[in-house]
Amino acid sequence: MFIFVQTINTKTMKKAILIIILSVAALSYFSSCERESSADVNQDRIYVLYEIVYKATDDISYARASFFFGSVTGTKLELADPSTVSFESTPLGFMDALAYYETQEAGFVQTGDFTWTDTEDHVFVNTVSIKEIAFPTVLDTITKGQSYELFWVGDSLSSDESVYAFVNGTAEGDEVNVYQTTQYATSLLMTAAQTEKLSVGTNTIYMRRRYKTEPNQATSAGASCEGVYETVTVDIQVKE
Repeated sequence: MFIFVQTINTKTMKKAILIIILSVAALSYFSSCERESSADVNQDRIYVLYEIVYKATDDISYARASFFFGSVTGTKLELADPSTVSFESTPLGFMDALAYYETQEAGFVQTGDFTWTDTEDHVFVNTVSIKEIAFPTVLDTITKGQSYELFWVGDSLSSDESVYAFVNGTAEGDEVNVYQTTQYATSLLMTAAQTEKLSVGTNTIYMRRRYKTEPNQATSAGASCEGVYETVTVDIQVKE
């Protein structure tokens, strides 16, 4: 009797597991993403999140607006006629699955104005800007079990700003998430415990910078203006 054993590449298995996890999470999120019509709530109690998200890998900028009742943790809202939202005069379309409004533009859009008109014809104009971030020309090699400081190319952090990095290797469970929120910081720091998790060899890394500014015009519930710059994904080496 012959027994056939199929060897599954570790990286392929890792991707498959990740896809399953993300799919389950997405289904759970979509099923729990309740929304109401903005016509059914007090217009002055609508909270708005305005975002420009630039993804360097795609070279596409996404302008998004999300509406909530009361606060950012409140029930999501779908705008009712005659309420509208636009970015630089371009109407935003409603993304039903995620319950937000979006338009896409080619290239890097560093700043722009959102205009929201509620059902009572009150107009709110808010500006969102992005701060860029990039990797140094050469990345130092990471040594497992030793702390590692990654300096970025770009301005130091201002208040209410953050930088996030995601390092991913070839094995299962070797992902590392690193956050920096300290004002005036110019680098990210991985602890020895974090680098110990990484796989020896070629890993990948990307950074994401989030820049928040105060809204110009908002309801009594408030608003948030956030610009996000996501770098391309690059290789980084890890050694013993």
